[in-house]
Amino acid sequence: MTDRNRFIFTEPTQPGATAEAVRRFIAAFQHKDPAAIRDLVAPDCIMEAMQPAPDGLRVEGYEANVAFWQAMIADPNGSFEVEDVVISGDRATNRWRYHFGAGDGGSVRGVTLLRVHDGRIVEALGYAKTPAVTDLGQLSQTTSEVIRRFNEAFQRHDPASLPELIAEDCVIENASPAPNGSRHVGRQACLELWGRLATNAGTQFDLEDVAVTGESATIRWRLRWGDDEGQSVRGVNLMRVRGGQIVEARGYVKGA
Repeated sequence: MTDRNRFIFTEPTQPGATAEAVRRFIAAFQHKDPAAIRDLVAPDCIMEAMQPAPDGLRVEGYEANVAFWQAMIADPNGSFEVEDVVISGDRATNRWRYHFGAGDGGSVRGVTLLRVHDGRIVEALGYAKTPAVTDLGQLSQTTSEVIRRFNEAFQRHDPASLPELIAEDCVIENASPAPNGSRHVGRQACLELWGRLATNAGTQFDLEDVAVTGESATIRWRLRWGDDEGQSVRGVNLMRVRGGQIVEARGYVKGA
């Protein structure tokens, strides 16, 4: 049985909760409505993105998946065109074309295998017709989401999200001391440095600009430790993200 939304039901008598959840999920992307995602993700949701090879980025848990999908929905340069959806019990197969730019080279076809429980998505496995080295906009989107969460940790003085954002082999080159800045190697060393900064209630990071290109990001900021301009400094971090985690951070400031 096929309905007017190009949903194909292998079990026509039981289309209910799975179809409704998948319809709402697709509508959130098509209508650019990131808020709708919150009601559709299960607490133990697991998502595997279509890249990077060989396994795709794995995202686990409610908040991480909500943040990932909301960032994709909010991307003004990306849009999904549904080809068809097959519903079978608690599972759905969604074939789509993702548009991320102009012209024939600005889109890719793919499929997402979904599983729904109690009206919420518990699993989403993405695949696409593309070489693993191609950046389909999803790499930049993943980088954007990692950097957004990284910045929030400092602005909210809450380092709880930092461990999952820092790669095991992460390297920080701090902005001081001159001439080279201190070097911090490995997840634990990087977490200790950033954790101290994030929990310092006497400081405040003001974001001036964030630019993301592929796996790289540039964060311009002002660090304040008092009320006037003389108690602040402007700086920049050059970041690199791989597999959904920060692998490199190089800091610079406008020194005396």
